[in-house]
Amino acid sequence: MGIEGNEMADELADAGANEGRMDNDRSAEPTISGIGTIARALANVTTSDWWSRSYTGLSASYRKWELGYAIAEPSELRLPRTSLHRLLAARTAHGDFAQYHRRFGHNDAELNCLCGYKKNP
Repeated sequence: MGIEGNEMADELADAGANEGRMDNDRSAEPTISGIGTIARALANVTTSDWWSRSYTGLSASYRKWELGYAIAEPSELRLPRTSLHRLLAARTAHGDFAQYHRRFGHNDAELNCLCGYKKNP
């Protein structure tokens, strides 16, 4: 005779292993946390696929920056507004640049910097 209760536990374990689940408890169902993990993983894959398809449609001048896609706030947004303005203008080629003013026919625009050089990104 063994320890009381062990023999019964062994029998139940054997029966469960041989016959499958013995009860309908909820331990085999996914948890809310597990569902959230799966949902985040699927969202990340979907976002990556979308960015891969969209990236090819971007202008060459934007693609040259080789920027990735992230939902998180980029560190550039912590720059002072004047610096951020210049960075965004350079990345998008929309701003107070000589090429921009010529393209859109701004005849009254100042195309040169105060130092004498053309305004370029």
